[in-house]
Amino acid sequence: MRALFLILTVFFTLLSQAQAYELLMIQTVSTSRKSFVTRSGKRQGITENFTATFPADNVSLIAKARTVTSQFTQWEVVNPQAQVPFDPGTLVTYHPAEEYVWALSPEKARIKYIEDLRPTMKRSWLLKSAVTRGLNESVSNVEAQNPNRGGVALDILYEKQFTPHFAWDAGLRYESEVVNLVVGTLNTQRVMIVGDLIYDFDPVEEFYNARVFIGAGMGIGQSSTNVQGIVQSGTATLLPAAKLGLTLPFNKEWDFIAESAFETLRTEEVLEERTNQSTTQSNLRIGIGVRKFF
Repeated sequence: MRALFLILTVFFTLLSQAQAYELLMIQTVSTSRKSFVTRSGKRQGITENFTATFPADNVSLIAKARTVTSQFTQWEVVNPQAQVPFDPGTLVTYHPAEEYVWALSPEKARIKYIEDLRPTMKRSWLLKSAVTRGLNESVSNVEAQNPNRGGVALDILYEKQFTPHFAWDAGLRYESEVVNLVVGTLNTQRVMIVGDLIYDFDPVEEFYNARVFIGAGMGIGQSSTNVQGIVQSGTATLLPAAKLGLTLPFNKEWDFIAESAFETLRTEEVLEERTNQSTTQSNLRIGIGVRKFF
């Protein structure tokens, strides 16, 4: 009798564990890959905020039920750094428990899950073009004027994240500028080494996973001005510049960038009579570009 009781206990224990697992098909996956839908709902005992584990092949994740109907459930990934590794049509095992994934999955799945928890620090190349507009300026040994100043610029930069939100970049900038004065027109070219410290806000899932960013930059290089055939040259310094922008991902490898910046430039050029002339100017900069991750 005791043996029969033991056999029945083991049988019902195994039966309950078997019923705890269910094979489901992924119906849809969001464009942000932070949520997915399965054909299971309130009829299967799922309620909102219910947490479950989904192991499949060598990957698995923990997700929480956000929207539940009688037949369907929208699941949201619990780990903010992870993405849904499944595609529509993938068969996954559903386990209604909040246990750690490595207690339910093989070693490869455990390693994959730990890697998903660890944020990846990305590297990229940036190519940006911009137009600039002078707001005001002051020139040493020259009476105050109100020139019409504007130009174009091209940046080639290397960028690297050092936290999920902070990154730095460095590279080269070429800028060509035209200054219209009452007495004539000046042409200025600048080549500078520039760098920025950038803070990226969290992605906006409602707007194609776009990210707003702010930054501060500096730079130093050479300036050359053509004054009626006479060339004067010297150094150019980009004082701390403030920028605000938006990155819009095309895919996992490419981003579109739009940004605006307020910049202050100081140039020290040597005139023909060997005297120095200092110019401090404030510019508004508006540009677009692309980012390539590697």
